[in-house]
This record gives sequence, C-alpha cells and structure tokens, in this order.
Amino acid sequence: MDLRQLRYFVATAEELHFGRAAERLHIAQPALSIQIKGLEETLGVKLLDRTNRSVALTKAGTLFLTEARRTLAQAQHAAEVARRAGRGEIGRIEIGYSVDVSYSGVLSKALREYRKTAPDVELGLHELHPSTQIAQLQEGRIEVGFVASFVGNPAWKLPPELDTIRLMEWPLRLALPADHALAKRARIPREALADEPFIAYVGSDIEQDRALVQLTLGFTPRVVHETRSAFSLVSLVGAGLGVAIVPGSVSTYSVGEHVVYRPLSGNTIQVATDLVFKCDGQSPTVSKFLQTLRVTEAFGTGNPGKARSVPRATTSPVRHR
Repeated sequence: MDLRQLRYFVATAEELHFGRAAERLHIAQPALSIQIKGLEETLGVKLLDRTNRSVALTKAGTLFLTEARRTLAQAQHAAEVARRAGRGEIGRIEIGYSVDVSYSGVLSKALREYRKTAPDVELGLHELHPSTQIAQLQEGRIEVGFVASFVGNPAWKLPPELDTIRLMEWPLRLALPADHALAKRARIPREALADEPFIAYVGSDIEQDRALVQLTLGFTPRVVHETRSAFSLVSLVGAGLGVAIVPGSVSTYSVGEHVVYRPLSGNTIQVATDLVFKCDGQSPTVSKFLQTLRVTEAFGTGNPGKARSVPRATTSPVRHR
C-alpha cells in the first residue's frame, strides 16, 4: 500500500463513480480499477461494492476512508515540514553571545530582525565568553556566536575554519566623573591620564584585558579597582573612584548625572560586534540567519562589515572581551 493508492481510493470514494474519479485523477479508468483492486487485495478486505450501475462504500470502506484522509493530510504536512526546513523556516539554531553584546543592544536588534523572517525557528540562546564561543563553534555545540572583539588589536585572530560578519563598531571612550577637571574637554589626550586612578574591566583573561587597556593608553595605568561588570565599572566612576576606558556602546549607561564620556585622542582601537560561524557545512536555518543579518538595516549607526573581515589564525584564538 502506498500514498498513490490512498489518493486513488479517496477520489473514488468521494465520487462513487470510477469514470469521474479517473477523470479527476487524470488517469485511465482501467488503471484506476486495477489500483483499487490491488489495494483491496493488500488489505484483504472489500472497500467498494460495485455494480454496473453504482459504486458504494462497504462498512470497512467507510472507516478506511476516514483514516486514508488523515494519512494523506499527515503526509502532506510532513512534506511541507521538510520543504520549510530546507528553506530554513523551521528548526532550531544554537546561538552564543557575550554579555557585552547584550549590553550594546546589537543582540536584541539582530534577533528581532531575524524573528520577522523566521518566526517559527526555535532559538537556543547561550551566554558565553567569546573564547568559549569560539571553542564551541569549532566543536559544533553552537552554530553562530555574537562576539565582542577589539578592532586594531593585532593579537586577535580567528581559526581558519571560522568566518565572520561585522555588525557594529564603536570607538573607545573615557568614562570620568562629571565633576572631574578633564570633563570640560571635548577630547581627552592620553598623556593627560598618566597620573589618573583607573578602574579596569577584567573578564576571564585578566592579563589580556589589562594589556588591552595599556595598548589603548600607550602606558601602564595606575589601576585602583578592577570589576567584572560594565555596570559596576560605570558606577564606580560615578562614585568618583577613578576613570575608565569603555566601549562607546557603554555610554548609554546612566548613573544619574555623575558620569560623562569623552573620546580619546590618538586612539585607533575600537570595539566591534562580530557574528562568527563556520565557513562550511551550514544548515539551511543557519544560512537563512546569516542571510537575514547580511541584508538587515537594523544596525543604523554602526559600520556593517563583510564576511571574512577578521584575520585568521592557524593556532588557538586569543581571548578577548
């Protein structure tokens, strides 16, 4: 028994006339009769009572018609599920993101745009440090990652099997107390900060985070406090305990009127949000996700980039914030 036989039987049962059923199915009447007879032989039961003048359903045929319709409907549904999965419209996608990306608003904007095109795809969201995301991408545990990286940091490279789309870039800013003497300046020269107490953000790789601050400033700062939270960092600046280097995205954080943000002169390092993924072997769901974010205009004032805009490495990637 196959789906074709079920379709032939349903048409015949609904028409109760072999000629009309054959015309509806676009086949010859003898071929239809052969298929119905073969179905009855397979089931070992008579489905239709035939005479020269009429066709009627047997009791078994009436019950079988209900189940045949259900089976055909389920088969059609299964086929549509497969087609939608092939177009990336349903399924599940495992997404990693770093806490910095969620603070910046890029994650919410990206997912909002994607949900417009694929509302039935299930999202598996995992808050992970960028270096953990890189490892899990290589292992296949997540499929895409939203990673905060430092533009202009020569140490950061991606493994060669990973690719990237740059979604946004922000310049670094100096956060300082609103009543600080330097707050009156429109731009802060780095040399003016040599004697300032600094509050530093440190992630899972403390030495590298310290090195990046030094690279940004051009000297080793006098760090008086370290914190693992951007919110805590800005709060400590607002309390007057020091100044801090922060991404431009952090400048939206409000601590009353106690913190101001100023650009640094001579700084070329920026913070970016990159969408990282495997170069090959993408599922239709991932391909659609990437296609959506390549063409979306959700990121407004950022500087959208092209794929392969981040250097590759032949060794393990360095950790970054």
